Amino acid sequence: MIRLELASSWEFPRGSAGRSYLIRVPLTEDGAIDTAALESQPARATVRRHWPNQADMVGHLERTPVGYAIRYEMNGNSGADGHGDHLLFQFGADAIRVGEQIFLTEPDGRQLRFRIASLQ
Repeated sequence: MIRLELASSWEFPRGSAGRSYLIRVPLTEDGAIDTAALESQPARATVRRHWPNQADMVGHLERTPVGYAIRYEMNGNSGADGHGDHLLFQFGADAIRVGEQIFLTEPDGRQLRFRIASLQ
């Protein structure tokens, strides 16, 4: 499991551990996303977005040609186009390391920087 926490930003100069993503995804022994395992059992790759004073958003992680996307189930369905909101981000083929930072595109289009807080 990968835990991402909001990194420093204009609104949160010290970041915010309360604004986080928990990503359950298979990792290789060296800490990279195991794309073969992800593709063979996609339902096991789940995501939970936690924001204070908001209901958690739950979705599934999917590999795309440009990185990874989270498909959210919205109000019991998956949106007018058959899919929920997308959040695109890139993890390279290299190991994911605690302390590294990545940018996520939120469902509203904002790009936010997150820190990899833990790996399990």
